[in-house]
Order: sequence, then structure tokens, then C-alpha cells
Amino acid sequence: AAHPCCPPSSAFDRNKPITPQLTKVLEELAQTGRSRFDWTQMKALIGAQIIQVCNEYNATQPDVGSEGFDAVLARLLALLDEFSEAPFTAQRLCELLLHPRKIYSTSTRKLMNALEKLLTVSSTMPVMVMAPAKEGSYQEATENELAKLASGEQGGEPMDLEGPGIYT
Repeated sequence: AAHPCCPPSSAFDRNKPITPQLTKVLEELAQTGRSRFDWTQMKALIGAQIIQVCNEYNATQPDVGSEGFDAVLARLLALLDEFSEAPFTAQRLCELLLHPRKIYSTSTRKLMNALEKLLTVSSTMPVMVMAPAKEGSYQEATENELAKLASGEQGGEPMDLEGPGIYT
């Protein structure tokens, strides 16, 4: 079932798995501050990770408050979707999404507040042009994984990368 803030047409729902290969893409951005992939693809992957991490926290500690978990999650995804290029906080955002319990051991509210702060910036990183992937390389395999995720081949509906927003 799709998450309430993400209609069925979205490629991501709370049950959508993020493969180890895609986790490596997030780790690369968290470690280097750079990604070899297009921001549109990265934005979709980061959005899926936000959904996954926030759902995991909320399942054990639903402490978001009167605004409600779904409303806060929808706002986080809307903020992410507004970026046409990677925000300058993308590296820290990925660090937090990959290892959230290092700082926020249990509180869903504190985690979501931190994510919101990272997504309410206005500066973006410069656009990078990456070399084409070499056949049989990690980059080629990961680009294929991202393409499958974007097309819905791993389950779910294909993502509309050109539409008004992938989470609306």
C-alpha cells in the first residue's frame, strides 16, 4: 500500500526496498559530497530513503506531535522536490539518512526536525558533469539500478521524472 502522502502513481512507497547497490550511491555522496548521478535520480533515491528512515522511527517512537507524522513527512518530501539541483547540504543529508541513530537515537520528531533544517536551504551545489560509465564498472551497474528504480521495474509504478513533482 502506498504511503498516505505518496499517491500510488509515485514509484516509492514505504515498502519499496532500497537495494545495497543504491545504498552505496548514498554512501558515496555522504563520504565525498559528490555524486556521479543526475540530481533527478538522486532526489528520488534520497526521497525513498527519507520515507524509509522516518517510517522506521515512527513505528517505534511516534512522537511527532499535533501536526502529525504524515503532514511532516509530506512537507519534507515537498521541500526535497523543490530543488532543481542538489542542495549544498546533500552530503550531510545523506550522512544523517544512512546513520540517523548516531545522533537521534529514538526521537522521530528530532530526526524530522533535523531533516527539515537540511532541506530549508536555498543554495545548491554546482552542477557536475561525470564521465560516461565504463562497461562492467560499478558506475554502469549502479546507473542500471537507478534506471530500474526510476522506471518502476523493481516494483511499483514508473516514476514521472518530468511531471510537477515526484511526491505530489
